[in-house]
Amino acid sequence: MKLSWNPGDFAANECRRCRKLVRTRFEFRTVRLARSRLCVPDVLVDVCTECDHMVSIPPQSVPQLREAGVAK
Repeated sequence: MKLSWNPGDFAANECRRCRKLVRTRFEFRTVRLARSRLCVPDVLVDVCTECDHMVSIPPQSVPQLREAGVAK
């Protein structure tokens, strides 16, 4: 498993919307925190190349989300 992802990197992951294993691409997106109205811009996420749905958030992006949640 790769330790650090970069924008434009490709991987394979299961897309909940497509309901199958798909090729994914890492890119920056705005992420809305669960149970909150807070939106965090420029978060590196894993995106399905078939339906453009956000599939996952790599571990390296979690501190950015935590910091945004604490700094409400």
